[in-house]
Amino acid sequence: MRQSALLLLFLTLILQGCAATYGVYDDQRLSDTIADDKVLASKIKADIAKEKLSTGWAVAVYSYYGNVYLVGEVPQDMHNKVLTIARRHKPRSVTPHWFNPATADTGDVVLATKLRAELIGTKGLSSTRIDTEVNSGRVVLLGVVKDDAEKRLAIRAAKEVKGVKSVTSYLILPQRGGAVPE
Repeated sequence: MRQSALLLLFLTLILQGCAATYGVYDDQRLSDTIADDKVLASKIKADIAKEKLSTGWAVAVYSYYGNVYLVGEVPQDMHNKVLTIARRHKPRSVTPHWFNPATADTGDVVLATKLRAELIGTKGLSSTRIDTEVNSGRVVLLGVVKDDAEKRLAIRAAKEVKGVKSVTSYLILPQRGGAVPE
């Protein structure tokens, strides 16, 4: 069993590495927009880490066209603090997705690997543009997809993975000129 878990972890890392390499070329955003989004997310992550708010929680930071998404387990009394940190960087918007704390370890690494494999294997879907977060069977999809059909396909594929309890989509369509209308 331990060897299977290690193999799945190894495969996940390889698949994510392949997706990151290929994703740059398949991303609907301009390279300057991708770079700006990565810098914005990195600065917010660094500022959250500097705060040393408390232990026992984690938050992932994503940015697409200057819109920031915060996904993770954060104690309710810390929600506003984390939002304030993100807003200091003047993103176009900040969307939090807070998970209630997990009640048990449900094999998120294994489920994340199954999810990534399903997305990669789905015909008509460019999985490299889709980021995922998995928390106790709850899945969040983030990224830029080419159209509504691809968005629906990704959501359907995620829901079909055994062990997925819910799917929340923050998949967005490409923005003209890399900017979001204000």
